[in-house]
This record gives sequence, structure tokens and C-alpha cells, in this order.
Amino acid sequence: MTDTAVRTDRPRAAAETPQRGAWIAVLFACTTFLGASLLFMIQPLAAKLILPSYGGSATVWSTSSLLFQLLLLLGYVYAHVSTRRLGARWQPRAHLLLLALPLLALPLALPAEAAPPSDASPVLWLLRTLLLMVGLPFAVLSTTGPLIQRWYAWSGGPRSDDPYFLFAGSNLGSFVGLLAYPFAIEPLLTLTQQRTAWSAAFVAFMLLMAACALTVRGRGQDAADAVTTTPGPSARQVGLWCLWAFLPSSLMLAATAHLSTDIAAVPLLWVLPLAAYLASFVLAFARTSRSVSARLVVPCVAFAVTTGVVSGLGSTALAPLVALVVGANVVAVGVAGFAAHARLAASRPDPAHLTLFYLVISVGGALGGLLNGVVAPLLFDGVWEYFLTVALLPVLAIGLPALHVTARRVLAGLGTMLAVLLALGAVRALGGLSTGETVVLLGATVVAAVITWLCLRVAGMLTVTLLVAALAVIVVQERASLLTERTFYGSYRVQAVEGQHRLLHGTTIHGTQFLDEDRAQTPTTYYATDGPFGDVMATLAPDDLAVVGLGAGAIATYGSDVSRIRFFEIDPVVARIAEDPRWFTYLGDSGADVDVVVGDGRLAMEQEPAASYDVVALDAFSSDSIPVHILTREGIEVFLDRVRDDGALAIHISNRVFDLRPVLAAHARALGLHAVVGVGGEGPGASVSEWVVLTRAAETAEALDAQQRWEQLPTDRTVEWSDDYSSVLSVLR
Repeated sequence: MTDTAVRTDRPRAAAETPQRGAWIAVLFACTTFLGASLLFMIQPLAAKLILPSYGGSATVWSTSSLLFQLLLLLGYVYAHVSTRRLGARWQPRAHLLLLALPLLALPLALPAEAAPPSDASPVLWLLRTLLLMVGLPFAVLSTTGPLIQRWYAWSGGPRSDDPYFLFAGSNLGSFVGLLAYPFAIEPLLTLTQQRTAWSAAFVAFMLLMAACALTVRGRGQDAADAVTTTPGPSARQVGLWCLWAFLPSSLMLAATAHLSTDIAAVPLLWVLPLAAYLASFVLAFARTSRSVSARLVVPCVAFAVTTGVVSGLGSTALAPLVALVVGANVVAVGVAGFAAHARLAASRPDPAHLTLFYLVISVGGALGGLLNGVVAPLLFDGVWEYFLTVALLPVLAIGLPALHVTARRVLAGLGTMLAVLLALGAVRALGGLSTGETVVLLGATVVAAVITWLCLRVAGMLTVTLLVAALAVIVVQERASLLTERTFYGSYRVQAVEGQHRLLHGTTIHGTQFLDEDRAQTPTTYYATDGPFGDVMATLAPDDLAVVGLGAGAIATYGSDVSRIRFFEIDPVVARIAEDPRWFTYLGDSGADVDVVVGDGRLAMEQEPAASYDVVALDAFSSDSIPVHILTREGIEVFLDRVRDDGALAIHISNRVFDLRPVLAAHARALGLHAVVGVGGEGPGASVSEWVVLTRAAETAEALDAQQRWEQLPTDRTVEWSDDYSSVLSVLR
């Protein structure tokens, strides 16, 4: 089916309404730009404020996004119902009263008891905390987009018969607001300054909205609307709008979860996919044409699918090229978003149905958030929603004019080749299937591609083929793992590889253990005896050891020389995996008195007595993601206060993306500490790692510095991080 415009020409009664000066268009454009900027600035700001209370989990952003999308949906419902029920005369006046409600929540502040109790669901507690902190301002701001366009249609300003140009301006404001946060606001302002500035800007927005309300022509406009109302869109059209809104929303959130898990749970990696998503809205709705060509959509879909799949499967292989992985994901979101939003823009209805149009779009976006924030974590053990959403993208081309048969066959061939390559790549990368199983898997993929190409059009064939390929990847991944678990804090796998059990969080190894009994108690990976951490243990010979971050529990092998080891682990599933002798026996076989405290390391450590440990080891990375709240000055002080005067704080900073030495150098200088850094790792199962030791005792630092792997921590560059200020841009490698 070819898209046709739902909008019809406006009847004479509306067309004869005299238009007013261009200043009205400027006023409305400035208002919608500021409102959208504030709406999308508050999202990373609120998430960053709340992140320390939830252990720096990447899921904070996806859960927050779900709430924001539901509030956006609520705002669109209000705009749709109130404009239809109250009309041009009364709706703007009623809305002025609603605008005053957020003043009760200003200035923005983190509510008391933001951190979830140990027996509470972190997701539900997070939603409750966000509602208390930003619920009112966000809900009111969410009404701005559709409401101000409807007001403009009532105002008689230039192009008031087609106010959708304001939607492009709104998304441009969202785009600018998002990018301003990680690149300008976060690096330049403290959180206190950010909260104050945002609150002041919201008051300015209220004044602009009041000015817009005063321009609305209430008298006679309701009667004109009654004359000009066109037939509403069909149920099929509404369903397509919802689908076209759902796919890019789901892809954006899935890509964000993918990046946040494997790189960092920070605003920069939250806003880049969302900015690409919004930029696609701007470009799509800035077009004046109401037609969309297969030559435009099909190449975008093909490019997005290819880029998304390659970056998804290649995240581990391409780890040294982090910018390439991030860029590929962001581009895939933007291009796929443009393909979907171009179809939305081409089928936009008459302004009389404008609020319904945006309501349906918000429903589609909320469904994407629901899938990624609630359904996927319950159904999938990994971030499989990313691959499944990519596989569904070809449905964006369904209903477009049929392509020439030669092009269709080319696309069919490319789809089949891509499916086969995906399956082959998965098998080669992950292993775990016999030759016969591999042949059956590839054969089923090819047969599915051929049958669907014969029975369906190109888009349908590609969709089914890619779904089969995505399911093949999931099957191979599951078969290659002994255990898979997914929680609020991450996705975990236990694999048997080269005579070891291996624990992975995302794509990062968080511990291994030899299956051979003779080597089962050999400390491996970052904790090898012939490595920086082994040097720390040999030099300080601690009697009491605290470790923030459990992993597989390999540090417990030092129990033969240590009386007590206490682990602090935020995720109870990790504790369960490490304590299960089917996977790892470090904890059960340790010679020390070992116990595991489940809870956020910083918050739990605050409950420990001062000066109660000889050594505190910080190894709390989630996948490769930085636990920023642990590495702020206040966080370091919490851990340092639990170390005895002649003891040490050992911090694991190995990372593929960020150089954290300048942050720790700044803390050492500010707190008057001695700081040394060690790099290395040799022996069976060892991995090269980088550790920084902070200590009050000069002799401890000198003893480590005298060893080959160690040196004084460079102080030529320092980066100040506190609970009120941090920016990962300052520590990019």
C-alpha cells in the first residue's frame, strides 16, 4: 500500500481566518524550543543525581527512560482530551493553572531515602524516587509539544494550517538540550548549579507559555473547528503510526543498554543514541513533502540493519576501537529513526487530529520503553532485544511501492548472505555446536530465507530471515554458556573455556577458575600472585581484607595468609554464582573467614567501624563501566577511613576506555596521600591489570615503588571528581 495523506484541505471557514504577524511564529518557536530543551536536559540530570544510590547500574537509564516515556504519554493524553473537551477558549486558561504546579517541586533535589532498602525492588523504588523528584515538572513539560502546536493552529499565525514545523523545532530543542548536557553543562557546572539553573529556566518557560496562551483566539475558533474537522484516521493507519514509533524507540533504548553495559553508565552514552533518535525526527518533519519514496526508506533500513548487527556482534572484537562501536550504534539508531519518522511525517493528519497523532506516537514510544525496561529483563538473560529490534526494522519498508524485481532479488540475496554470515560468525566466535548441529542451523536459515522470499515481499522476507538469524545467535550463545542470568545490575554468563570456568559481565571477564584440582586455588586474571595485586598482598601481609566487588571470588585464595576477608557485592545473583560450587569454589575452599555483604559497596562500607581493615581493595566495575560514585573524593574518603594508618587502599583501574589515574592523583594530592601505580600480570590464567595504591604510610608506598612493576603515580595531570561534579570526558583515553 502506498502512503496517502490523512489530511484534507481546510474548509473555507477556517481558511478565511486572517493571519497575524510573524512575531507569533517566533514566540511559539522559542517556547517550544525551550520547553523541549528543558524536557530532555532533565532526563540525564535526574538519572545522574540518582545513579549513586543504585550502584552505578546501567539499568538506571533504561528504567528512567521508561518512566519518562510513560509521563510523556500521560502528557499527550492530557493534551488530546483537554483540547477536544475544553476547546480554544478555555483550554489555554486551564493550562495556565497546571503550569504553576511544578513550582512545588522546585528547585530540583534528590528526595530523602533515595537508595532502595535491601528488601525492596530497585526498579519500583527507582520509579518512586524519580516521581518524587521530577514527576511534576516533567509531566507538565511533556504536554508542550502537541499542546503548543494546537494552540498555534488556533492563533492565526503564519502557516497555522500546518503547524507541524513546530515539531521539528521541538525536536531540535530536544537535540540541543541533550548534547548540551554531556558536552557543556556536565563539564562546566556542578550538580548544585545544574539544578538551580534548570529551575530558573523552567520559570522562564512558564512565562513564555503564558504569553502563547494569550495569543490564542478563543472566540469563534471552536465553531470554526466544528466546521473544519476532517474524518479521523483509520484503525490501520493508527496501528502503523504506533509501529513506526515503536521500532526506533526500542532500537534507541536497546542500543543505549548495549553501550552502557559494555562501556560506561554515564550521561554521555545515554544521550548520544537519544540525540540521534531526535535528530531523525528533526530531519523527517522538516521535509515539506507528504510522500515518501522506497528509494529513501529501503537504503536507510538496509544500512541500519547492517550497521546494527555488525556493531552488536562485533562489540568484543572491536573493543580497542570504542569510538567505532559507539559511532556505529548511534548511526544505526539515527538512520533507522529517519526511515520510521519519514513515514510518520508523510502520513501526518490535519491539525484537527494533531493531538491524536502525537498520542499514538507516544504510545509507540512507551511500548518500546516497556519492552526494554520491563519485558526484556524478565524474558531474556542477555541484551537480546537489541538484535530482535534490528531484525524487525525491514517492516518499515512494507507497504511501499514494490521495487523492480531485480532489486528485490538483490535484496533477497543480501538478506540470505547476511543471515548465513551471522550464524557462521556466532558459531565461530562462541563455539559449542557440533558440525551436524551447525549444518542444521545454517540449512534452516537458508531454507527460511528462500521460503519467505517466495511467499512474501522483500521487506517481509528480510524480516523473517533476520529474526531467524537473531534467534540463531541467541541459541548459540545460550548453548555456549553453562549459566546465564540477568538482573537490574547486569547480564552474567558462566562459560567453560580452555579448562576454566569463566564469569562474564556483558563482554568483560569478571573472574576465572581452573577446573584442575591442582590449580583450582590459583588466583587468576587481575589477582595473580605475579601481578600488581599479588605485590600488594605480599608487601603489606594484611590480616583483615575488605574487597568491594566479588566477581568469582578469586581474591579469597589469599586466605592462607589472611585471617578475615569480607566481600561487598551489590548484586545478590553474583554472590549466588560465586558461592555455588558447581561454578566456583574460591569462597568455600578459602582458608580465611570469608563472608559476603550484599549491598552497594560505598553505602555498606559506611556502616563498618573506622580503621577496621589493613587493606581495602576496590574492584567494582560493572562490565567495563565506571562506578563514578565510588571514585569521587567523598567516596574515596569513605573507604580510606576504614583503612588503618599503616594500611592501603588498592584500586583496580584497568579499563579499555577511560584513564582514571588523573582522578586518583587529584585525590591523593587533596588528601595528602602517597600514591603508586602498578601494571602487569604473569603466570597461569593471569591478565595484565593496572592498580593504584593510596596510603598514608610513606614506607608502604616506598616498598611498592621499589618493585619492578610499580612507580609513583604521575601528577602532571589531575582531574577533580566529587559527588557534586564529575565528567567522563575528562578521562577518555
